[in-house]
Amino acid sequence: MTLVPKRRLPRAAAAAALLTAATVSLLLSVPAAAKGAMEITAPGRPLRTGQALHISGDGDDDAARYLRACVQERTLGAGTWRTVGCGRTVASGDGATVETLVRARRRGALQLRGVLYGLDAPGDAHPDVVRSSAVRMVRIH
Repeated sequence: MTLVPKRRLPRAAAAAALLTAATVSLLLSVPAAAKGAMEITAPGRPLRTGQALHISGDGDDDAARYLRACVQERTLGAGTWRTVGCGRTVASGDGATVETLVRARRRGALQLRGVLYGLDAPGDAHPDVVRSSAVRMVRIH
């Protein structure tokens, strides 16, 4: 039995077309991942009660039209986060920033984190949390 070269070409073309179609459908079915991050800086040294901490942060994400970066605090062991400062609302891609002072009110450990909110419009009254930074801990003496 001999193979005729004319039969090989249509089979190879059909296999290549099938492989290309499978690759394209696989690429189209993978969801796009949003890219972004949120980071804050906080002093690494212990502070005295009454001292002010300068906290700054920045973040960006392509999942929302507008962004606002905020800083939140809580005392170690307390369950609720409290917003202590926010930056201005910016368009996505411009990078949201926040600068705020936090006063160390009592002894113990103060936890801080940055939160990036996504907004549909600059005046959106109900923004969604898009990203959170790692929690930073500051000891208060």
